[in-house]
Amino acid sequence: MKNIAIVSNTSWYVYNFRKGFLSELIRQGYNVFVIAPKDKFVVEIELLGCSFIELKQIQNKGKNPFQEMLLTLELRKYFKSRKIDVALFYTPKINIFGSIATKFSSTKGVATINGLGFVFNEGQPKWLQTVVKNLYRFAFSGLPAVFFQNEEDKEFFIKSKILCGKKQCICVVRGSGVNLDEFYQKKNNPGSPSALTFLLSARLIREKGINEYLEAAKIVKQKYANANFALLGVVADNPSAIPVEVITQLYKEGVIDYWGSSDNMSETFNKVDIMVLPSYYREGIPKVLIEALSKGLPVITTDNVGCRETVEDGKNGYLIPVKNIHALSEAMEKMILLTPEQRNEMGEYSRRKAVNEFDEKSNHLKYVDLIKALP
Repeated sequence: MKNIAIVSNTSWYVYNFRKGFLSELIRQGYNVFVIAPKDKFVVEIELLGCSFIELKQIQNKGKNPFQEMLLTLELRKYFKSRKIDVALFYTPKINIFGSIATKFSSTKGVATINGLGFVFNEGQPKWLQTVVKNLYRFAFSGLPAVFFQNEEDKEFFIKSKILCGKKQCICVVRGSGVNLDEFYQKKNNPGSPSALTFLLSARLIREKGINEYLEAAKIVKQKYANANFALLGVVADNPSAIPVEVITQLYKEGVIDYWGSSDNMSETFNKVDIMVLPSYYREGIPKVLIEALSKGLPVITTDNVGCRETVEDGKNGYLIPVKNIHALSEAMEKMILLTPEQRNEMGEYSRRKAVNEFDEKSNHLKYVDLIKALP
Protein backbone atom coordinates (compact mmCIF):
# COMPACT_ATOMS: atom_id res chain seq x y z
CA MET A 1 0.00 0.00 0.00
CA LYS A 2 1.22 3.52 -0.80
CA ASN A 3 2.94 5.74 1.75
CA ILE A 4 1.30 9.18 1.73
CA ALA A 5 2.77 12.31 3.30
CA ILE A 6 0.89 15.47 4.22
CA VAL A 7 3.38 18.35 4.41
CA SER A 8 2.61 21.75 5.97
CA ASN A 9 4.24 24.64 7.79
CA THR A 10 2.32 23.97 11.04
CA SER A 11 0.87 20.90 12.73
CA TRP A 12 -2.02 23.14 13.82
CA TYR A 13 -2.98 23.60 10.17
CA VAL A 14 -2.83 19.87 9.41
CA TYR A 15 -5.06 18.92 12.32
CA ASN A 16 -7.58 21.74 12.05
CA PHE A 17 -7.85 21.84 8.25
CA ARG A 18 -7.02 18.26 7.16
CA LYS A 19 -8.14 16.07 10.06
CA GLY A 20 -11.00 14.53 8.07
CA PHE A 21 -8.74 13.90 5.08
CA LEU A 22 -6.14 12.15 7.26
CA SER A 23 -8.87 9.88 8.64
CA GLU A 24 -10.14 9.12 5.14
CA LEU A 25 -6.65 8.20 3.88
CA ILE A 26 -6.20 5.86 6.85
CA ARG A 27 -9.65 4.36 6.23
CA GLN A 28 -8.60 3.69 2.64
CA GLY A 29 -5.65 1.69 3.95
CA TYR A 30 -2.78 4.09 3.23
CA ASN A 31 0.22 4.59 5.51
CA VAL A 32 -0.04 8.27 6.40
CA PHE A 33 2.85 10.49 7.46
CA VAL A 34 2.54 14.10 8.58
CA ILE A 35 5.65 16.24 8.06
CA ALA A 36 5.42 19.55 9.90
CA PRO A 37 6.98 21.53 12.76
CA LYS A 38 6.08 20.31 16.25
CA ASP A 39 3.32 21.95 18.27
CA LYS A 40 0.63 20.81 20.70
CA PHE A 41 -1.40 19.16 17.90
CA VAL A 42 1.19 16.43 17.28
CA VAL A 43 -0.49 14.20 19.89
CA GLU A 44 -3.89 14.66 18.21
CA ILE A 45 -2.38 13.82 14.81
CA GLU A 46 -0.77 10.64 16.13
CA LEU A 47 -4.03 9.60 17.82
CA LEU A 48 -5.65 9.61 14.37
CA GLY A 49 -3.16 6.88 13.38
CA CYS A 50 -0.59 8.98 11.50
CA SER A 51 3.18 8.83 11.83
CA PHE A 52 4.62 12.24 12.65
CA ILE A 53 7.95 13.57 11.32
CA GLU A 54 9.22 16.86 12.71
CA LEU A 55 10.11 19.44 10.07
CA LYS A 56 12.99 21.51 11.44
CA GLN A 57 14.45 23.53 8.58
CA ILE A 58 11.55 25.90 8.00
CA GLN A 59 11.27 29.60 8.71
CA ASN A 60 7.83 30.76 7.65
CA LYS A 61 8.82 34.40 7.23
CA GLY A 62 12.40 33.79 6.11
CA LYS A 63 13.70 34.67 2.65
CA ASN A 64 17.20 33.25 3.01
CA PRO A 65 18.01 31.09 -0.06
CA PHE A 66 20.42 28.96 1.99
CA GLN A 67 17.65 28.21 4.51
CA GLU A 68 15.25 27.24 1.70
CA MET A 69 17.89 24.89 0.31
CA LEU A 70 18.16 23.24 3.73
CA LEU A 71 14.36 22.86 3.81
CA THR A 72 14.40 21.24 0.36
CA LEU A 73 17.17 18.83 1.35
CA GLU A 74 15.38 17.93 4.60
CA LEU A 75 12.16 17.09 2.73
CA ARG A 76 14.09 15.08 0.14
CA LYS A 77 15.72 13.10 2.97
CA TYR A 78 12.33 12.23 4.48
CA PHE A 79 10.80 11.34 1.11
CA LYS A 80 13.64 8.89 0.42
CA SER A 81 14.08 7.43 3.92
CA ARG A 82 10.36 6.85 4.49
CA LYS A 83 9.79 5.75 0.87
CA ILE A 84 7.00 8.27 0.37
CA ASP A 85 5.01 7.50 -2.77
CA VAL A 86 2.87 10.65 -2.83
CA ALA A 87 3.41 13.92 -0.94
CA LEU A 88 0.62 16.49 -0.68
CA PHE A 89 1.69 20.08 -0.08
CA TYR A 90 -0.18 22.99 1.50
CA THR A 91 0.85 26.65 2.03
CA PRO A 92 3.06 28.65 -0.40
CA LYS A 93 6.57 27.88 0.88
CA ILE A 94 5.87 24.16 1.28
CA ASN A 95 4.23 24.06 -2.17
CA ILE A 96 7.35 25.48 -3.76
CA PHE A 97 10.18 23.76 -1.91
CA GLY A 98 8.33 20.51 -1.33
CA SER A 99 7.68 20.28 -5.06
CA ILE A 100 11.35 20.98 -5.80
CA ALA A 101 12.33 18.21 -3.36
CA THR A 102 10.30 15.68 -5.36
CA LYS A 103 12.50 16.37 -8.38
CA PHE A 104 15.35 14.64 -6.53
CA SER A 105 13.40 11.61 -5.32
CA SER A 106 10.87 9.11 -6.66
CA THR A 107 8.06 10.80 -4.68
CA LYS A 108 5.19 12.28 -6.67
CA GLY A 109 4.07 15.71 -5.49
CA VAL A 110 0.57 17.18 -5.39
CA ALA A 111 0.29 20.89 -4.56
CA THR A 112 -2.79 22.70 -3.27
CA ILE A 113 -3.06 26.48 -3.72
CA ASN A 114 -5.01 27.80 -0.72
CA GLY A 115 -5.09 31.35 -2.08
CA LEU A 116 -2.23 33.51 -3.34
CA GLY A 117 -1.44 35.23 -0.06
CA PHE A 118 0.47 38.45 0.59
CA VAL A 119 2.81 38.40 -2.40
CA PHE A 120 0.09 38.97 -4.98
CA ASN A 121 -1.83 41.59 -3.01
CA GLU A 122 -2.10 45.09 -4.43
CA GLY A 123 0.94 47.24 -3.69
CA GLN A 124 3.45 44.40 -3.43
CA PRO A 125 6.69 44.89 -5.46
CA LYS A 126 6.47 43.62 -9.04
CA TRP A 127 9.99 42.19 -8.82
CA LEU A 128 8.95 40.04 -5.86
CA GLN A 129 5.88 38.78 -7.71
CA THR A 130 8.09 37.92 -10.70
CA VAL A 131 10.53 35.99 -8.51
CA VAL A 132 7.71 34.02 -6.88
CA LYS A 133 6.08 33.26 -10.26
CA ASN A 134 9.38 31.89 -11.53
CA LEU A 135 9.81 29.78 -8.40
CA TYR A 136 6.32 28.34 -8.85
CA ARG A 137 6.99 27.75 -12.55
CA PHE A 138 10.15 25.76 -11.85
CA ALA A 139 8.72 23.91 -8.84
CA PHE A 140 5.48 22.87 -10.51
CA SER A 141 7.01 21.72 -13.79
CA GLY A 142 6.61 17.97 -13.83
CA LEU A 143 4.12 17.78 -10.94
CA PRO A 144 1.36 15.29 -11.76
CA ALA A 145 -1.35 17.46 -10.19
CA VAL A 146 -2.13 20.91 -8.79
CA PHE A 147 -5.35 21.68 -6.89
CA PHE A 148 -6.92 25.11 -6.52
CA GLN A 149 -9.70 26.35 -4.25
CA ASN A 150 -11.24 28.79 -6.73
CA GLU A 151 -11.34 29.29 -10.49
CA GLU A 152 -9.72 32.73 -10.35
CA ASP A 153 -6.48 31.41 -8.84
CA LYS A 154 -6.39 28.62 -11.42
CA GLU A 155 -6.80 31.11 -14.26
CA PHE A 156 -4.09 33.32 -12.73
CA PHE A 157 -1.61 30.42 -12.75
CA ILE A 158 -2.50 29.47 -16.32
CA LYS A 159 -2.42 33.07 -17.60
CA SER A 160 0.95 33.60 -15.87
CA LYS A 161 2.21 30.44 -17.63
CA ILE A 162 3.12 28.87 -14.32
CA LEU A 163 1.16 25.79 -15.38
CA CYS A 164 1.55 24.67 -18.95
CA GLY A 165 2.11 20.92 -18.74
CA LYS A 166 -0.39 19.07 -20.89
CA LYS A 167 -0.19 15.98 -18.71
CA GLN A 168 -0.90 17.79 -15.43
CA CYS A 169 -4.18 17.31 -13.62
CA ILE A 170 -5.45 20.80 -12.77
CA CYS A 171 -8.41 20.51 -10.43
CA VAL A 172 -10.59 22.96 -8.48
CA VAL A 173 -12.00 21.88 -5.11
CA ARG A 174 -14.41 23.87 -2.94
CA GLY A 175 -12.02 25.06 -0.28
CA SER A 176 -10.87 22.68 2.45
CA GLY A 177 -14.44 21.42 2.95
CA VAL A 178 -16.30 21.11 6.24
CA ASN A 179 -17.35 18.24 8.48
CA LEU A 180 -21.13 18.68 8.41
CA ASP A 181 -21.59 16.60 11.57
CA GLU A 182 -18.98 18.44 13.64
CA PHE A 183 -20.30 21.80 12.40
CA TYR A 184 -23.96 20.96 12.97
CA GLN A 185 -26.67 23.57 12.42
CA LYS A 186 -27.01 25.76 15.50
CA LYS A 187 -30.29 26.66 17.18
CA ASN A 188 -31.76 30.04 16.30
CA ASN A 189 -31.31 32.93 18.68
CA PRO A 190 -34.75 33.97 20.03
CA GLY A 191 -33.33 37.17 21.58
CA SER A 192 -33.73 40.81 20.63
CA PRO A 193 -32.67 41.69 17.04
CA SER A 194 -30.76 44.70 18.37
CA ALA A 195 -28.66 42.41 20.58
CA LEU A 196 -27.23 40.31 17.76
CA THR A 197 -23.65 39.05 18.09
CA PHE A 198 -21.39 39.59 15.08
CA LEU A 199 -18.08 37.74 14.87
CA LEU A 200 -14.90 38.25 12.88
CA SER A 201 -12.51 35.31 13.27
CA ALA A 202 -9.16 35.53 11.49
CA ARG A 203 -5.49 36.25 11.87
CA LEU A 204 -5.34 39.79 13.23
CA ILE A 205 -3.77 41.43 10.18
CA ARG A 206 -4.95 44.39 8.10
CA GLU A 207 -5.64 42.32 4.98
CA LYS A 208 -8.37 40.36 6.78
CA GLY A 209 -10.35 43.60 7.10
CA ILE A 210 -9.84 43.97 10.85
CA ASN A 211 -9.63 47.78 10.78
CA GLU A 212 -12.77 48.04 8.66
CA TYR A 213 -14.62 45.76 11.08
CA LEU A 214 -13.54 47.79 14.10
CA GLU A 215 -14.54 51.09 12.50
CA ALA A 216 -17.88 49.73 11.31
CA ALA A 217 -18.55 48.38 14.81
CA LYS A 218 -18.04 51.89 16.22
CA ILE A 219 -20.59 53.30 13.78
CA VAL A 220 -23.24 50.65 14.42
CA LYS A 221 -22.72 50.76 18.20
CA GLN A 222 -23.66 54.44 18.24
CA LYS A 223 -27.10 53.57 16.87
CA TYR A 224 -27.60 50.07 18.29
CA ALA A 225 -25.94 50.01 21.71
CA ASN A 226 -27.01 46.40 22.39
CA ALA A 227 -25.31 44.98 19.30
CA ASN A 228 -22.27 42.84 20.14
CA PHE A 229 -19.10 42.75 18.05
CA ALA A 230 -16.73 39.88 18.84
CA LEU A 231 -13.19 39.47 17.55
CA LEU A 232 -11.42 36.13 17.63
CA GLY A 233 -7.82 35.47 16.64
CA VAL A 234 -4.31 35.65 18.02
CA VAL A 235 -2.25 38.80 17.65
CA ALA A 236 -0.03 38.18 14.63
CA ASP A 237 3.76 38.45 14.39
CA ASN A 238 3.55 40.21 11.06
CA PRO A 239 4.34 43.64 9.57
CA SER A 240 0.63 44.19 8.90
CA ALA A 241 -0.49 43.01 12.36
CA ILE A 242 -3.13 45.01 14.20
CA PRO A 243 -1.47 46.50 17.31
CA VAL A 244 -2.67 44.85 20.49
CA GLU A 245 -3.13 48.34 21.98
CA VAL A 246 -5.85 49.12 19.43
CA ILE A 247 -7.80 45.99 20.34
CA THR A 248 -7.32 46.57 24.06
CA GLN A 249 -8.54 50.17 23.85
CA LEU A 250 -11.71 49.28 21.90
CA TYR A 251 -12.40 46.48 24.37
CA LYS A 252 -12.12 48.95 27.25
CA GLU A 253 -14.47 51.34 25.44
CA GLY A 254 -17.06 48.58 25.08
CA VAL A 255 -16.96 48.57 21.26
CA ILE A 256 -15.79 44.97 20.89
CA ASP A 257 -15.46 41.76 22.86
CA TYR A 258 -12.08 40.11 22.32
CA TRP A 259 -12.42 36.32 22.50
CA GLY A 260 -8.77 35.37 22.05
CA SER A 261 -8.48 32.00 20.29
CA SER A 262 -10.64 28.87 20.11
CA ASP A 263 -9.87 25.15 19.80
CA ASN A 264 -13.57 24.38 19.23
CA MET A 265 -15.01 26.66 16.57
CA SER A 266 -18.27 24.74 16.35
CA GLU A 267 -19.05 25.57 19.97
CA THR A 268 -17.83 29.14 19.49
CA PHE A 269 -20.27 29.64 16.61
CA ASN A 270 -23.12 28.68 18.93
CA LYS A 271 -22.67 32.11 20.57
CA VAL A 272 -22.81 33.95 17.23
CA ASP A 273 -25.64 35.29 15.06
CA ILE A 274 -23.76 36.78 12.09
CA MET A 275 -20.33 35.88 10.65
CA VAL A 276 -18.27 38.75 9.20
CA LEU A 277 -15.06 38.61 7.15
CA PRO A 278 -14.30 41.84 5.23
CA SER A 279 -11.09 40.38 3.79
CA TYR A 280 -9.05 41.76 0.92
CA TYR A 281 -6.40 39.04 1.29
CA ARG A 282 -5.97 36.72 -1.73
CA GLU A 283 -8.02 33.91 -0.16
CA GLY A 284 -8.60 30.39 -1.47
CA ILE A 285 -11.98 29.93 0.16
CA PRO A 286 -11.76 30.87 3.85
CA LYS A 287 -12.44 27.80 5.97
CA VAL A 288 -14.00 29.91 8.71
CA LEU A 289 -16.69 31.06 6.25
CA ILE A 290 -17.41 27.49 5.15
CA GLU A 291 -17.74 26.45 8.79
CA ALA A 292 -20.07 29.39 9.45
CA LEU A 293 -22.27 28.29 6.52
CA SER A 294 -22.44 24.78 7.95
CA LYS A 295 -23.53 26.15 11.33
CA GLY A 296 -26.37 27.98 9.58
CA LEU A 297 -25.09 31.53 10.01
CA PRO A 298 -25.78 34.45 7.68
CA VAL A 299 -22.50 35.88 6.39
CA ILE A 300 -21.22 39.36 5.52
CA THR A 301 -18.06 39.26 3.43
CA THR A 302 -16.32 41.04 0.57
CA ASP A 303 -16.84 40.64 -3.14
CA ASN A 304 -13.27 39.36 -3.24
CA VAL A 305 -11.48 36.29 -4.59
CA GLY A 306 -12.51 33.22 -2.58
CA CYS A 307 -14.83 35.08 -0.21
CA ARG A 308 -17.54 35.63 -2.84
CA GLU A 309 -17.75 31.86 -3.31
CA THR A 310 -19.58 31.55 0.03
CA VAL A 311 -22.35 34.16 -0.31
CA GLU A 312 -25.24 34.66 -2.69
CA ASP A 313 -26.02 38.29 -2.04
CA GLY A 314 -29.36 38.75 -0.30
CA LYS A 315 -29.95 35.01 0.05
CA ASN A 316 -27.57 33.90 2.77
CA GLY A 317 -25.83 37.19 3.51
CA TYR A 318 -24.39 40.32 1.90
CA LEU A 319 -21.39 40.95 -0.34
CA ILE A 320 -19.71 44.32 0.09
CA PRO A 321 -16.85 46.12 -1.70
CA VAL A 322 -13.38 45.70 -0.19
CA LYS A 323 -12.08 48.35 2.23
CA ASN A 324 -15.52 49.99 2.42
CA ILE A 325 -16.39 50.80 6.03
CA HIS A 326 -19.66 52.50 5.10
CA ALA A 327 -20.89 49.48 3.11
CA LEU A 328 -19.91 47.16 5.95
CA SER A 329 -21.75 49.18 8.60
CA GLU A 330 -24.81 49.35 6.31
CA ALA A 331 -24.76 45.56 5.86
CA MET A 332 -24.56 45.11 9.62
CA GLU A 333 -27.53 47.43 10.12
CA LYS A 334 -29.49 45.56 7.45
CA MET A 335 -28.92 42.35 9.40
CA ILE A 336 -30.20 44.00 12.57
CA LEU A 337 -33.31 45.30 10.79
CA LEU A 338 -34.26 41.92 9.34
CA THR A 339 -37.00 40.02 11.12
CA PRO A 340 -35.91 36.90 13.00
CA GLU A 341 -37.72 34.87 10.33
CA GLN A 342 -35.74 36.54 7.53
CA ARG A 343 -32.42 35.93 9.29
CA ASN A 344 -33.41 32.34 9.93
CA GLU A 345 -34.15 31.91 6.22
CA MET A 346 -30.67 33.22 5.44
CA GLY A 347 -29.19 30.77 7.94
CA GLU A 348 -31.12 27.88 6.42
CA TYR A 349 -29.81 28.87 2.98
CA SER A 350 -26.25 28.92 4.35
CA ARG A 351 -26.64 25.40 5.73
CA ARG A 352 -28.03 24.10 2.42
CA LYS A 353 -25.15 25.74 0.59
CA ALA A 354 -22.64 24.02 2.90
CA VAL A 355 -24.34 20.64 2.40
CA ASN A 356 -24.58 20.98 -1.38
CA GLU A 357 -21.21 22.61 -2.12
CA PHE A 358 -18.73 22.27 0.74
CA ASP A 359 -19.09 18.78 2.25
CA GLU A 360 -15.51 17.69 2.90
CA LYS A 361 -16.28 14.12 1.81
CA SER A 362 -16.57 15.11 -1.85
CA ASN A 363 -13.36 17.12 -1.47
CA HIS A 364 -11.53 14.08 -0.07
CA LEU A 365 -12.70 11.80 -2.86
CA LYS A 366 -11.08 13.99 -5.52
CA TYR A 367 -7.72 13.63 -3.80
CA VAL A 368 -8.16 9.91 -3.15
CA ASP A 369 -9.17 9.26 -6.77
CA LEU A 370 -6.05 11.07 -7.94
CA ILE A 371 -3.78 9.14 -5.55
CA LYS A 372 -5.27 5.86 -6.79
CA ALA A 373 -4.69 6.89 -10.41
CA LEU A 374 -1.01 7.76 -9.91
CA PRO A 375 1.32 4.94 -11.00
